[in-house]
Amino acid sequence: MRLERLYLDYNATSPLSASVLDWLKSGDVLFANPASQHSSGKSSRKSINEARAEIYKTFSQSEKDSKLFFHSGATEGILTLAYSFSEWARKENRKLLICYSGVDHPAVLSLKDRYYGEHVSFYELSRKLDLSYHHEENLAGLRKLKQEDPDLIILYHHLWVHNEVGTVSPLEELRPFKEMSDLYLHVDGVQAPGKIPEWQSLSVGDAWTFSAHKFGALKGIGFSFLNKNIPFSPLMTGGGQQQSMRSGTENPQGVMSIALALGDLKKVNVAENIKSRMELENFLTQELKNVGEVIGGEQRKNANTIYFYLNNLTSDIALALFDLEGLEISAGSACSSGAAKPSAVLMHMGLHQVAKNGLRLSFGYEMDQQSMDLLKTKFSAVINKIRSHLNP
Repeated sequence: MRLERLYLDYNATSPLSASVLDWLKSGDVLFANPASQHSSGKSSRKSINEARAEIYKTFSQSEKDSKLFFHSGATEGILTLAYSFSEWARKENRKLLICYSGVDHPAVLSLKDRYYGEHVSFYELSRKLDLSYHHEENLAGLRKLKQEDPDLIILYHHLWVHNEVGTVSPLEELRPFKEMSDLYLHVDGVQAPGKIPEWQSLSVGDAWTFSAHKFGALKGIGFSFLNKNIPFSPLMTGGGQQQSMRSGTENPQGVMSIALALGDLKKVNVAENIKSRMELENFLTQELKNVGEVIGGEQRKNANTIYFYLNNLTSDIALALFDLEGLEISAGSACSSGAAKPSAVLMHMGLHQVAKNGLRLSFGYEMDQQSMDLLKTKFSAVINKIRSHLNP
């Protein structure tokens, strides 16, 4: 009898949405280079233009006020913004300060390992133990640095929804920062679409970055909005595609999949999904008594993410046990070699002894009762095996 499996790793990558699947199955997939002047090329250009219009509309953005460019995903988008700001500062003989937090996505954390020039420095934003930003402390620190150097340009990276824990850091709390001159807010919106009620409301920020494979579109495509008043230098240069914001042959299939997936996301009942997440979180809290603990339950969270750890099992071993039971979950921290690595989240919270034990469950945009019951049954089976091993 074939084991029934549940995919619970949507925060890593989501299955293709229904509309994207239907479109691919139809075979009506444009392939021509959008820069070509023949009819097939013009058809590809038309599909990109229509998708762009749909993306602008979805997020209530205006071409008059913001630029939109496509890239390979959030990693490239974040790197592009850092490079562009560093070039802006260099050309004007000014200093650039890039702000980040120690529990940001590795794409942001890796910025400080690159050399942009002596004019670029970094500032680690303070977070409380519950992962919420310490806004007052951060604001005071940045104001002091700005007073010392009035010409300082500040690129402030804000993680809207945390990819491991699902903690939501509201954009409205950032308004005091916008009172500072030459401070620009970049919002990492990767985990927001379809997972929080306000995911379509891009308030406060100056730039936003998204990865399409996180919400049902194809892999290898993402997009960023950028305030038109901000000078821009492209990371990818060459043929001058996308109005010279990102050279390279454009990807009409990927762009089209974004528009289709966003259309499906608009139908998602986020409030109902939050209820399902809370029900499941309460269940896991009870199941894990004396075995582990759910993290971040007291904070405002997105609709699909539950983060927990097991007291005596590292994530690599625990993942194998869950997989054998048919639950496809993920380690809380990035793991490239297969060995468990300490979670920056658990380390930040002072949970050093279990830092290699973090696990993340992230489900899709609809959790029916049958799937919920199956998940609970399978999860209980794994925890019971762990209990029996600990108490033979």
